[in-house]
Amino acid sequence: MKKVINRLLNVDKKTLLFLIIICIIGIITGSIFMTVLNNSDKSTIVESIDRFINEYGTINPKLDLINNIIVNLLYIVIIWILGISIIGIPIVIFLLFIKSFLISFTISSFIMKYKTKGIIYGIIYNLPHQVIYLISYMYLGVYSIILSKHIIDCIIHKKTIDFKKIINRYLLIFVLCIITVIITTLYETYVMPLILKKIINML
Repeated sequence: MKKVINRLLNVDKKTLLFLIIICIIGIITGSIFMTVLNNSDKSTIVESIDRFINEYGTINPKLDLINNIIVNLLYIVIIWILGISIIGIPIVIFLLFIKSFLISFTISSFIMKYKTKGIIYGIIYNLPHQVIYLISYMYLGVYSIILSKHIIDCIIHKKTIDFKKIINRYLLIFVLCIITVIITTLYETYVMPLILKKIINML
């Protein structure tokens, strides 16, 4: 069991570092994107946040859970499928960039609307679940990119690779990410709203 865990955690460090840099770029871009929006777009975002806060807690938790699971699992499935295609690498990079961008943009939107309180709202709304999602996508993304590279090597350089071993590990990572996402989605649906609601009432 220990060997299996060590093998799973022993990811390609260069690929992981590259994806971390992509996510950092996404976070930075998301944080400054608000400054380049025109007043009309900013007003639309403020209205959306107002509507969200006013309607918060009125959504059916079961419906919210289903929607969240579908969205989050769709990310996992897409990244996994991209790993077995030769066009997967740029799309995986783009998906991770967008996810990190949205986390940062959401926090920036709360700050724009609620100033200091917005920092607290934004953090609670995104942490820790959105970060766990991002780490799961990044972890699967590393293996997805590596598998795509292996496929490209086989096609272009005619290399012989033990695909059975690689696919078995890839499937295991896929299952672990699904379990992580489902547990995290339960937190996002049932725990995070209670915490955010209490904080909103307090502030």
